[in-house]
Amino acid sequence: MTRKEGIGSYFHDEDPKKMRSLAAPLRLNYNLYYTGRHALLSILNSIAKTTKINTIWFPNYYCQHTLAWIKKSCSGIKTYEINPFEFSNDTIDIGSFADNKDVVLVNNYWGLSSMSIKNKPQNVVVIEDHSHGWLSEACLNSHADYCFVSLRKSLPIPLGGVAWQPHLETSSKQELVIEDQTMYGIWNDMLRGMQLKTQYIKGTSPNKDYNYLPVFYKVEEALNSYFDFAKMLNEHKTIIESFINANTLSYKEEHLGYLYENIKDNQYFKIVKKNNKTAFGLLLLFKEEEIFNSLKQYLVSQDIYPSTLWPDNQVAFQWRYFLNIHVDFRYNMDDMKHIMLTIQNWLEEET
Repeated sequence: MTRKEGIGSYFHDEDPKKMRSLAAPLRLNYNLYYTGRHALLSILNSIAKTTKINTIWFPNYYCQHTLAWIKKSCSGIKTYEINPFEFSNDTIDIGSFADNKDVVLVNNYWGLSSMSIKNKPQNVVVIEDHSHGWLSEACLNSHADYCFVSLRKSLPIPLGGVAWQPHLETSSKQELVIEDQTMYGIWNDMLRGMQLKTQYIKGTSPNKDYNYLPVFYKVEEALNSYFDFAKMLNEHKTIIESFINANTLSYKEEHLGYLYENIKDNQYFKIVKKNNKTAFGLLLLFKEEEIFNSLKQYLVSQDIYPSTLWPDNQVAFQWRYFLNIHVDFRYNMDDMKHIMLTIQNWLEEET
């Protein structure tokens, strides 16, 4: 029997006390923001206060919404080539494209990247994005100049982002912020959507209004056009920090172990993974768009809602159609069995 809300999509409201905790509290001297985008923009603004930035380099495979948002506040943005699906040798030769006083963003792809760089010119600033690699070894033991994370990709919070400087023992001075009812309204809308989803799962909505998806879509649209730095309210900070030491990676490790044992590479897709690394989800890579769409539609028909991470990116790789199936703390081994059997049934139908 599948879950009535299905597998995937947005988080619902959760109790942090029911989640596993890290063996030791995080030792990151972070600043909190309402979004990962604001954390990144704050870093860029901080660099610009002391250095005239020549070029800001993003990988050519990146979240199109975040990049479009940043471009509205920053100029001189260029991209460098990267393969987000290959990790056998993923060292980035920064010297092959960046010059003195450039900024280079290095993305932790799906928690599998080594974050290794070479030939870094003098005075090049490196920023790491660990939004899809939260709690990975590369995230917790970074040697970059700055790091940031969009926390709501991993934690059941309405909004939240963090930024930190790995070499500093104290948090850096934060961006000038204002009390802003717009951002607080966006937070409240997202929280309402999460609560509606919880009520749907439990069947406790007093008016049977379970239509939470439009609420989530409204939030995403609002975030794409909001640029101010809002002061973090204490009640919101408390909610974020009640989850920040949750060991979300441990659930994924267990679930992926089961799925890797029962689902193998085949003529239709490859599993994107790396030894001794815990991926963001069950990551499937396809060569043929028709096959990709076929499995995606079949999964949805079985109440499994995968995410297609950044389909607007144009890359020339033969294998480039990318699907993520959520395997996080919301789910158990029965859910993993449902995912496995669904994929096996699809494979049988295809062959």
